[in-house]
Amino acid sequence: MAERRTEGAPKRERKRRDAVPALASSDAPTGTTTPAAQHTWRGASGALYTHTVTSLIFCPEMPEGTYLLLHRDAGGAARVLRVGTLDSKARSLNLARIRQAGATLGANEVHFRIERTSAAERARIAFDIENTLAGNVAQIDATKRGAHQPA
Repeated sequence: MAERRTEGAPKRERKRRDAVPALASSDAPTGTTTPAAQHTWRGASGALYTHTVTSLIFCPEMPEGTYLLLHRDAGGAARVLRVGTLDSKARSLNLARIRQAGATLGANEVHFRIERTSAAERARIAFDIENTLAGNVAQIDATKRGAHQPA
């Protein structure tokens, strides 16, 4: 009878967890260890929304919130592909939705903001940011990638 060997699995899992960037917030997604970059987006209303920036590959599981999927090319120029909300209580389901949408659209970067407010408030924030982008008001400064800066 064949024997199944699993003693190497925890070591690989630990190494993968250590590579994921963390939030400064006490509400940080699970499995994170290092500080993450942040970007501030200005909504059409003039309100500022600070989002944590991470790679699509290393995006952690997260609770309810808003997100932006971006494609950043080799030159550092970024293009927003989608603005959306995460409404599931299951963190892993929210991650799966982000990764599926990101892979479908060709994203390689995620900006997310954890929102413990109502689904309607999260939708309002996403709508506010999306309307700014439609009017080309918000610009992404490729030279200061990941820096905390007003939009």
